Formats: sequence, structure tokens, C-alpha cells
Amino acid sequence: MTSTPKPKAWKVLADEVLFETPYIRARKQRCETMRGTIVDPYHVFDMPNWSAMLPVTETGDAVLVHNYRHGSERVMVELPGGIIDDTDPDTDSAVQRELMEETGHQVDRIFALPPIQPYPGRFRQRAYPYLGIGAKQVAEQALEDDEDLEVFTVPLADAFRMFADGSVDVAAVHGGIMLSARHLIMTEPDLAFLRDLL
Repeated sequence: MTSTPKPKAWKVLADEVLFETPYIRARKQRCETMRGTIVDPYHVFDMPNWSAMLPVTETGDAVLVHNYRHGSERVMVELPGGIIDDTDPDTDSAVQRELMEETGHQVDRIFALPPIQPYPGRFRQRAYPYLGIGAKQVAEQALEDDEDLEVFTVPLADAFRMFADGSVDVAAVHGGIMLSARHLIMTEPDLAFLRDLL
């Protein structure tokens, strides 16, 4: 079996910040690839890390949200989640805070799923996904001024189907999170009670 050389990191020859806001820093770079090709300009975007959760109730329903995303000008089906704040002690705390703010729910247990880099070609950002068990509503939503979220529940099997079959608009990254969550449910002994729901 033949193989090609493993890619190596590009050399950054120049780096200029074009603009910066609390949510994004746009940079223009001049780079050199491992084969000596100069790529100029190459634009990269630094964005805050975020977390999201698939919360599941005691009766086996997934807690999801409809969220308007202006970038795509569409209402999307999403998992509750959001930016990890500087005040969050860790990603576990961040995702539980976001769940409470967006849905008014809390969970009994959380399982961390593998972190992902949503758009590695241009965006420097990590996402920390979770599966939450025993979700229940304990408060009203506490949304930010620019958020309009509708909370809804569907049977867990229907949630997996929605994210997989293209019947609704979903964020691609959330589809990957659902895949990881399904794998955990199928392999984690403590989650055997959920398998029959799939």
C-alpha cells in the first residue's frame, strides 16, 4: 500500500487583523504550504468556543429549539447551547447555564461527547457537545435581547430522524453531535434504557 506524505502546518509569513468584535476577529494572512506554495491572502476567523446539549427527558423526549439564524435567513432546528463565557468555570457549567437560559430546563446527569472543530478550514473555534439525561423544566426562559427561541420536545427517535433525513433545516454541526450522542447511547451501559427508544 502506498501513501503520500502527511500534511504539515503552514508557515504564517504575515498576519493582519482586519476587524474585531466580541464575536469574531477577521484576519488576513500570508502563508507558505509544506511544498513552498505561497497563499496570499488567506482569511481566518477567530470565534468564541461554544457548547451544546441534547437533553433527554425521563420519558425519552428530546428537548430542542427552533432558532432564527440570520446568516442563513432561516429558522433552524437546533440543540440548546451557546457561547462559553469568560465567567463559566468550565464547559460543563457553560452548557448547563445555556440549557437553563434557553429552555428553562435542567438535567440530572451529563455525558461529555468528543469536542469538535466545526469549520476548521477558516474558523478557529471549538465546540463542546453533551448528552443530558433527566431533563425537566424548572424555570422560564431567560433569553438575551437578540434571541427568539421556541422550545419543543419530540420523541428521541424522531429527533435523530429529523437531524439525519433532511426533513427540517438543521445546523450541520448539530447533526454531527447527534451522531456522537447516538453512538454513546448504543455503547454506554448506563444508557441502555434509551436504546429501546431508538
